[in-house]
Amino acid sequence: MQPIRYSKDLSITIRRLTTLAAMAVIMTTASVVASAQQSTFTKWITTAPAMAGVVGGAVGDGSYAGEILKYTEGPTTVIEALYHFNGSKHSFAALVHVEQTGLNAVISGVVTEGWLKGNQLKGAYTQITSKKSPNGTAFQGTLDIMPAEVAGN
Repeated sequence: MQPIRYSKDLSITIRRLTTLAAMAVIMTTASVVASAQQSTFTKWITTAPAMAGVVGGAVGDGSYAGEILKYTEGPTTVIEALYHFNGSKHSFAALVHVEQTGLNAVISGVVTEGWLKGNQLKGAYTQITSKKSPNGTAFQGTLDIMPAEVAGN
């Protein structure tokens, strides 16, 4: 019986398939981990610069408190703020940068205290109407705390 000989092309193909399979596992794991860190919020301004609201998702049901540190109005309003998520499972504080155009905003920042301290976050919200808000305007959205290995830490 003669030994099986692999051609150079078959060896390269096997290596490529192995690499692709490993990448798929890494991407799936990162996606599952990242989505497990998503928290939800609905917030409103009480007496400026203070904010209040509710949270959910990965932090568990709880309360939101925040403070606007800097507000620059324009076609794209830029806001610097402190967010406090006080959930039944986890709590954290974050320093965030918000850019709101129209009714929608994007959020970026870093967790400064509590659960996953030091990790980056990203998120978004949409302006809505709410009876809970003193002026009828609220903001509903999500925050994703990025795991250190995904955020590049």
